[in-house]
Amino acid sequence: MTAPDCFTSELALPYSALNTNGRIKADWLLNLFQDAASHQCHGLGISGFDMAQKGFKWVVSQYDIHIHSHPSWLSNLNLSTWRSPWKNLYEVRRFIIAKKDGQPLISATGIWILIKAVNGKPVRLSPHLPDHLMQPPAEPPELFRVSTPLTEYHHEFPIRVRFLDLDLNQHVNNREYLRWAVESLPEPHCFSYTPVRCKIAYLKEGLFGQDLVSRVRLEFTPTGLDTEHAIVHPEKDIELARISISWSPLTETDP
Repeated sequence: MTAPDCFTSELALPYSALNTNGRIKADWLLNLFQDAASHQCHGLGISGFDMAQKGFKWVVSQYDIHIHSHPSWLSNLNLSTWRSPWKNLYEVRRFIIAKKDGQPLISATGIWILIKAVNGKPVRLSPHLPDHLMQPPAEPPELFRVSTPLTEYHHEFPIRVRFLDLDLNQHVNNREYLRWAVESLPEPHCFSYTPVRCKIAYLKEGLFGQDLVSRVRLEFTPTGLDTEHAIVHPEKDIELARISISWSPLTETDP
């Protein structure tokens, strides 16, 4: 993948990206991905600001993040991302964070939808994107399907939507849902496990001042811990997001 198809940037992993276990914050990755995607889309003329002038908004539908190996503080890394349409409705974007020698550490797929600003209805991409950007992806994405509500769970974590949780669309930023899911893992597990895969399905928008809950179901496996999280508006009985996280146990050799 070469320019202009692929956008690449360099970074040194900052101290602010590490959690108390010395591992990369999974939710921090979403800000990194968003910034890289926005930078490339700006150059292509299809950024959120560009589409807003035409009466449209980009909204993220799903993320699938694999943390293959955790980078350490000040690691020199390359971030690469590229986009392709799928079914003339979805904007599929791939991300890879790798060492300078090319060894991939983190890979991810994000899926966006273009909606009308006035009513939130999805639109087809081809009437609103240049013809040269309407090329199908090499491989269809693996979708995270939510078929049933999370009725059985072990823990519930209260959430109040704050002003700083909001994005330019005036609803909860996609990063916050993953942060809420990670924070809802109860003690002592939050200090002894680290996320290695995160699948997120964004279902409804969260708004300022809402009182939400993160409901968590835990399942211990031979290799670690799997958790299922539902971000719910309990008064309206509406699920805003579903997150599935696979966790690996920390060891004495971990940072």
